[in-house]
Amino acid sequence: MIKNSDISALAANFREYITQNKIEEERDQLIEDLTSRNQDLNQFAYITSHNLRAPLSNLIGLIDILDYDVLDEYNKTIVDMFRDSAFKLNETIYDLTQMLSIKSDKKLNIENVSIGSIFKKVCNYFNKQIHKLGIYIHTDFQCETVPFPKSYLESILMNLMSNSMKYHSASRPLRIDITTRLNEDGKVTMIFSDNGIGIDLNKHKDRIFGLNQRFHSHVNGSGVGLFITKTQITSMGGKIAVESELDKGCTFIVTFK
Repeated sequence: MIKNSDISALAANFREYITQNKIEEERDQLIEDLTSRNQDLNQFAYITSHNLRAPLSNLIGLIDILDYDVLDEYNKTIVDMFRDSAFKLNETIYDLTQMLSIKSDKKLNIENVSIGSIFKKVCNYFNKQIHKLGIYIHTDFQCETVPFPKSYLESILMNLMSNSMKYHSASRPLRIDITTRLNEDGKVTMIFSDNGIGIDLNKHKDRIFGLNQRFHSHVNGSGVGLFITKTQITSMGGKIAVESELDKGCTFIVTFK
């Protein structure tokens, strides 16, 4: 004899099984759709960025060899606007490429990288701006090497340097201090500070490392440099923090795993 309660329990279990099976099928289909869309989006962004870089580099090169002195004021203004637009587009493409590389680099070559040599390379890249702004740079690399991907470390220092130069104070020469040390727990900490215009952390602390975030309207920028920096550091198990006051500068504390 089968009791009605047993039939009811069996039916309930069967309905639960059907519902659960349907949920799992929908989940698997959703994962498949999202994976496919993500691959298509990455491929589109990769092709777009790489196909634009070559002609854009050619345009920037043509601007550089242009005989600027023979132009009248009107045409000089047009060329200056064209140059600014070209550099902004180049910066946008560079940021896009960086974000794609972070997402696609599953296995990065981690090696003991010399912070001093990487920073020297970064300073050579910004050589014109350093001399133009009269930047004073002080380094104290108590810990000379760090186990980290070389390309990521170069990108981090590039973004921090660029950030300091963009937001320097017009009332005093820019000073940049970089120190490294080995903590008691065996981790390397890098402290990157400047005496620029600073950031109001009471207003913007939660958005400092957000995507497309800008905190000073008078400076041109894409607002993704610090986002990329944090993503690169945290993807390797590290941490980054910021200390800042308006008109007193910024200090970024990076702790490598």
